[in-house]
Amino acid sequence: MATDNSGLIIVLIIFAAVIGIFVYAHLSKRVTADKRKAQIRAFKTAPKIAKDAPILVQGNAVAPDVILPSTGEHVAYYSMFVLSKESKITGSRSSTRFRINGIPLGSDGTRIEGVEGFMFHETSGDFTVEASKTRYLVQPSGVFAYFKKGADLVSGLVAGQFAAAGLPESFFQDAMNIRIAEPALAMFCGLDAPIVTEHSRKYSGSQGRITTTGRTTFSVVMANSRIDSRVHTFVSGFSLPQGVVDLIEKRGIELPEKEEILVVETFIPLNREVYVFGTFDGNGNIVYADSTSQLSVSYTDPGEE
Repeated sequence: MATDNSGLIIVLIIFAAVIGIFVYAHLSKRVTADKRKAQIRAFKTAPKIAKDAPILVQGNAVAPDVILPSTGEHVAYYSMFVLSKESKITGSRSSTRFRINGIPLGSDGTRIEGVEGFMFHETSGDFTVEASKTRYLVQPSGVFAYFKKGADLVSGLVAGQFAAAGLPESFFQDAMNIRIAEPALAMFCGLDAPIVTEHSRKYSGSQGRITTTGRTTFSVVMANSRIDSRVHTFVSGFSLPQGVVDLIEKRGIELPEKEEILVVETFIPLNREVYVFGTFDGNGNIVYADSTSQLSVSYTDPGEE
């Protein structure tokens, strides 16, 4: 474990990078846009619906009727990131370093003493599309589960280190879910919403200890996807919608007054026409079951994108 919070930040960056590398390496061996388009063309030529085979449907997203937390709109599906504008991790370590018979003493590693701010992902889950009087359950949950497998391989290597340093489990799990959701949504609906970060550190010391406070400021300037997407900036106690307040409170997070909150969301309005391409499981579900077919949703024909 690194000896100050700058080391912790580095570990977090490495953690994110390793997940990205793992996912990219795994997918790049099996997935190409040409293969997907060939499958779509083949299905259009002979639209036979068979178990464990690719399927393309065009229809309306008819269920469930859920409320979008940010605006109160009725939607069939949403997926959103909620994050405070700034987060802060404070930790301390011994500044006393000496040796007896060559053995270093007084270096007890970093202990995290406080975490402020938050970042989490929330989704409404699977949804139903009606095409030619037939209803299909579309399961983006399968895409998230696929990326979670890769993330779990990495988190097992570092979760214990974070816990030993004093990082709250809920903070770590929310960070994990963010890392899973980013590539999952990129695959499922083409979401591109880069989060820009700026880091700073402040050092202080007293009574043989050094305290490090690392601050990270977040900003998101755009969000694009194959379905509706947008970015909101809210202020707690002033413009933060009750639906978003409820999501934050559900996690036991206490909001300071006038805290700036960013919300990045992608969603499908209720009864909006969509195209869905994935694998038919034989039981009325369109699922993620193959890296070539993947599972995707869009407002335009994926064979012409």
